[in-house]
Amino acid sequence: MSESPPTNDPLDEAFADYLRMSDAGEIASREDFLKLFPDLADDLKELIEAADLLGNVTLSGQPAGSSSGFKVAALSPSAETIATSAAADGSSGDPDVTLPMANRAASDHGPRLPYDLGDYMLLEEIGRGGMGVVYLAKQHDLDRQVAIKMIRSGILADEDEVRRFYTEAQAAARLRHRGIVGVHQFGRRAGHHFFSMEFIPGTDLQKKINSGTLDPKEAARYVRDVARAIHHAHHKGVLHRDLKPANVLIDEHDQVHVTDFGLAKHMDSDSSVTGSGAAIGTPHYMAPEQAGGHSDRVCTESDVYALGAILFACLTGRPPIVADTVVQTLLQVVHQPAPTIRSLRSGVPLDLETIVAKCLEKNPGKRYSSAAKLADELDAFLEDRHIEARPRSQVLKAWHWFEGVPVVGALTGRRVLHTSSTHRRFQAAMLLGLLLTPLLAVSIHVGIQHWPDAMPKSVKIAGGGENGRYNTVANLLSDQINRTQPDVKSEIKKTQGSEENSRLLSNDDVDLALIQAVSIPPKEELAHVAPLFYEPIYALVRKDSGIETIEQLSGLPVLLGEPGTGSRACVELMIKTLPKSFGKIQKLPGNWTLLLEENTPQAAILCLGQESEILDKLRNDGRWRVLEINPDKVVHAFDRFPLKDDISDSSNPVTVQTLATTAILMAKQETSDALITAILDAWYGIESPKHRISMKEASQWTELRLHPAAEQYFREHSDRPDKRD
Repeated sequence: MSESPPTNDPLDEAFADYLRMSDAGEIASREDFLKLFPDLADDLKELIEAADLLGNVTLSGQPAGSSSGFKVAALSPSAETIATSAAADGSSGDPDVTLPMANRAASDHGPRLPYDLGDYMLLEEIGRGGMGVVYLAKQHDLDRQVAIKMIRSGILADEDEVRRFYTEAQAAARLRHRGIVGVHQFGRRAGHHFFSMEFIPGTDLQKKINSGTLDPKEAARYVRDVARAIHHAHHKGVLHRDLKPANVLIDEHDQVHVTDFGLAKHMDSDSSVTGSGAAIGTPHYMAPEQAGGHSDRVCTESDVYALGAILFACLTGRPPIVADTVVQTLLQVVHQPAPTIRSLRSGVPLDLETIVAKCLEKNPGKRYSSAAKLADELDAFLEDRHIEARPRSQVLKAWHWFEGVPVVGALTGRRVLHTSSTHRRFQAAMLLGLLLTPLLAVSIHVGIQHWPDAMPKSVKIAGGGENGRYNTVANLLSDQINRTQPDVKSEIKKTQGSEENSRLLSNDDVDLALIQAVSIPPKEELAHVAPLFYEPIYALVRKDSGIETIEQLSGLPVLLGEPGTGSRACVELMIKTLPKSFGKIQKLPGNWTLLLEENTPQAAILCLGQESEILDKLRNDGRWRVLEINPDKVVHAFDRFPLKDDISDSSNPVTVQTLATTAILMAKQETSDALITAILDAWYGIESPKHRISMKEASQWTELRLHPAAEQYFREHSDRPDKRD
């Protein structure tokens, strides 16, 4: 079917308004409507009467009545949702609701529900949108409930409406995925175009959002599953182009189902339900290339944008771009950056904000290249793994804000649609500053010099478990800061260790964190402050086990520590570096306290600080000895380490070879110079922390990406002797 060019004929437009307003119940009488178009009244009346005759011959068989009121059918905000029950918001609630037929006069109520449509019995209306009506129906032959979608304008549907309707049916019918509502059948009966599909009892994502913002993990899971479904559609050559929360149904088992492919486009064809130059989709969730009317540029990344916008709404309760009118929304989608999620909801993890920001890039090439890659990133977030996306730098954030100043936007070519009072005040100050340039330059220079040196009023340090070395060191640092910086409040955040510390620091929940070298994520915004101490790996066996070498642990149950802790991650990485002759072990989860119980496992491999209270308890227990770990090759995350073994025999300690990682104090690159200097003064000013890496040795570590203030500190103080006992 060829695509018809759009028409601007006044008579056609007036008739289309009549059909739309009639269907929505907005016309009190036909005569009142005709008075709105005095120049077209005669021709328009003739056209309406012809439509009456056509409709009556086809369906009712009775003459049309004249002009009184039309039934008002409630419009659902969730478009064409089919996942609602009889009492759902999209239902009209009218027991006498009739089938869609736009040309019906007030006295002709037309066919009523329930209505027999061949193999289907239409029972009740469960959804209504701009073009379609959805009914709950029973399919006689298969004795099942289905959803039936029909064109609202009924037999008077024009060619474009029919084309769009069948595009939706055909697009959905070619997709077979558990996350996409399946289409059973489509065709035309009793003058009505229809298609039948799965009935999904439950709710939709928009209703979930209306009930309150979602938990970040829950929101990520929903959008990940939608992304998997959309990737399947893309793989089959179908672009959705109208993704929004209302089109994500959620069943009774909390599983998502994507629906409403009414604006879908086949990637292997030039066909589309709209022509180039039309902005298609829902404005709030539309990609910039769609909002600009460039339907020929719509691609898989356009759906990725919409997925990011949906995730934004799940987390904040609103779409990324909100304006007073549709036109303003479209313009802002094209030209204005969305606000950051954490500016609207501060508790959202930084990784999730970063994922959304990448989806919402104006340039499609900067978004995730596929819905599958987005799903993979959300999987990484849900599994507490490192994501690949990187947050926008502070410089870029500042530049985007600066472009919002009207005079700057005019110079850079960015269209500024809405100017905040802050931007206006800044512009006034900037223009005044042009008259005071010398003084302003001096002030800016002083401000730039002072800003990185400012000491924060409060400092949060991520430590570790209750009896661990990390927590002990964090408390030492905190106490020293509180003693030397009376105006600063320092506090410790107890954690499970390196893995959690890394996440807290990345998400700006702490200012400083102790992290094992093997657990430091490769993120540009993170900076090393100082290597603190070595953490040896202890291969422990019971003295009565008869085990003499680490190779003998192959096939045995071995305690490795709590899953999700830095110690466990470190040990598992070390095991992977051992020769193949080592074989596999049975990994036992659990806390080190299991080693003190009567029925203990025979062996354990733990990564521990040398001053950990755990070691004192193991020495006192007296049932354990340490095995040597001395592989031929050592990966970069570990160093060979001569360990003084006073566990096997505290009265006669010997040195055994093992591997060790390093505990490193980490911060952000943007952390103030004053805090970095203060924390280094605190660390190297503490009396007698055993096994501390000396300042001189720390200054010689070339593989560290030091914070600039730490680099300067080591350059100036590396020859200063450590305070030791």
